[in-house]
Amino acid sequence: MEQQIERSKVVVRWIVAATLFSAVTYLKRAGSVAIPWSTVLGLTAAVAVLNLVYWNILRRSAPRWLKYVTTATDLALISLLVLFTGGSGSVFYVAYFVVLVSNSIRYGMGMALYVATIYNLTYVAVLALVPPAGDLTTEAVKVLAFWGVALYAGYLAMRFQRYARILESYEETIARLRAELLEPKPAK
Repeated sequence: MEQQIERSKVVVRWIVAATLFSAVTYLKRAGSVAIPWSTVLGLTAAVAVLNLVYWNILRRSAPRWLKYVTTATDLALISLLVLFTGGSGSVFYVAYFVVLVSNSIRYGMGMALYVATIYNLTYVAVLALVPPAGDLTTEAVKVLAFWGVALYAGYLAMRFQRYARILESYEETIARLRAELLEPKPAK
């Protein structure tokens, strides 16, 4: 199951990478972001190489550590994109939420908290390298909002997983009862 989940993340990563590359290209041509082509191509190449490495690993198995590595590298690459496209004012900030929601839905509360923690580390690094103008109230609200979404997404995933287990239990009970009804009864 986990192997299939990680494989789907590889496919989604290709789609998101292509979308972000197109968006950066468009904004760069419009003069809205001042990011060198070498950086754009370097980030795109990094995503491509990592995705190929992940796919190669997934051809054999899905080690438990892989989901944490892929998630952390996704957040690190998004942070680099945010860093090079305006820091706290980058239009690509919302990409953090794609990683948060997709991983939370797939893996639950534990992963939601992991994503939020790694986000905190990487986004604080961005803010340290490109300090925002004025006070940090807006940045604190962004971080708190991210944690709020993480907790809510994790909660929803927990509820979904709980209801899926209950449904599976009901299906097993129905199958057992159906089998009992179809069993031939001994003659009296």
